[in-house]
Amino acid sequence: MSRDATTGKFYGGNFHRTMDVKNRVTVPSEWILEKEGGETFWIVPNLSGEYLRVMPPEDFARQEQILEEKLPAGKQREKAKRFFYSQARQVETDRQGRILLAADICKQAGISANITFVGLKTKFEIWDADKWSNAADPETALDNETREALEATGL
Repeated sequence: MSRDATTGKFYGGNFHRTMDVKNRVTVPSEWILEKEGGETFWIVPNLSGEYLRVMPPEDFARQEQILEEKLPAGKQREKAKRFFYSQARQVETDRQGRILLAADICKQAGISANITFVGLKTKFEIWDADKWSNAADPETALDNETREALEATGL
């Protein structure tokens, strides 16, 4: 598997997993770099409440810059930063490559025991398996505009 040139990480594909009774779930082994100790990730629920976005520390650090660049200075930016950072959870893989998902963010995203990891190159998402199945349905996954944009790229 090729790795991203800037971070050395690449998250691709989708993987089905089962969360245990303690809310631990195993990260796909392909997504964990070989190193001493656990691998750190940041988890943030998405605004629509459909899934959890998971980022390595480098990607999470870039979010500050994105918020600064995209939002005008003032109350709106401060509210956005407050919301974003108050929702964020730092997790680290254990020896078995598992992360602990906080019960409150699982509830917020409607995640039950059966989940799907979805790769997005430099980050990944955690979906409830049933929600992912519906979102990834070839008949409904892409609207016409997105399908045409992808076709224009030659995919």
